[in-house]
Amino acid sequence: MTKGIAIVAPLAIASVTASNGTGASNLLSPSPREIWRAAAVGSTVIDVDLGAAVALDTVFLGFTNATPDATWSVATMSGSGGAGLSVVRSTVALRVANGIGQRHHGYVRLAEPVSSRYLRITVTQVGGIAPMSAGILLVGRTIERPYEYRAGRVALDLSKKTELVDGGFGISKGAIVSSYRFTLSGLTDEQVEELWQIVMAVGESAPLLIVEGHDTVRFSHLHYGLFQRLEPYEREEPEDTRWGLSIRDWG
Repeated sequence: MTKGIAIVAPLAIASVTASNGTGASNLLSPSPREIWRAAAVGSTVIDVDLGAAVALDTVFLGFTNATPDATWSVATMSGSGGAGLSVVRSTVALRVANGIGQRHHGYVRLAEPVSSRYLRITVTQVGGIAPMSAGILLVGRTIERPYEYRAGRVALDLSKKTELVDGGFGISKGAIVSSYRFTLSGLTDEQVEELWQIVMAVGESAPLLIVEGHDTVRFSHLHYGLFQRLEPYEREEPEDTRWGLSIRDWG
């Protein structure tokens, strides 16, 4: 799939509607805990209006309860309501491989960008008794850049631990989330400026999607969250700039 680090800054979405269920607007909230939930097990059509025609190649439907057999597809439209429907990713399994816990991500990256104002995403919950739910819908244009092999994850345990006088611990259990640090390398001046535009747009307070560079994308390779530390880049020569960044996953 992707060999370099893939960086996806979300495109602005003007509106999103679902053919059934409640909370479709929650898909646009940055928090994955604010969810859309389908009315029943089965299929739902989610229509996306980006406000204007834009180039895009990535769709992320995150923090879902998709069953192992759940599917989805992505199509562009020339107008709202299904006009000029053109499928750009035919029906495939929704779940990215090797999910952790009860939440699962859907991730599509097209071979080539398409330009459209309207998208139609069709999701189908197959089996089980729980209707489909999802917390994040992100649409964007991926930039992929080479990185150094010292990149890696760290697990962050947010539990509160208090040492007790008897030698034990009092523990208030919290979530365990991940952080991922990476260093982009061999960047040209133009690539630095492109990344700079993203950094200035999202800062450390707006979410984005980072995808680790592997032949096959797995659940743990997808990082939806906030930049954790914005370090200065290091310009070693005109065509060779290094930039270390890290992202804290939104649990």
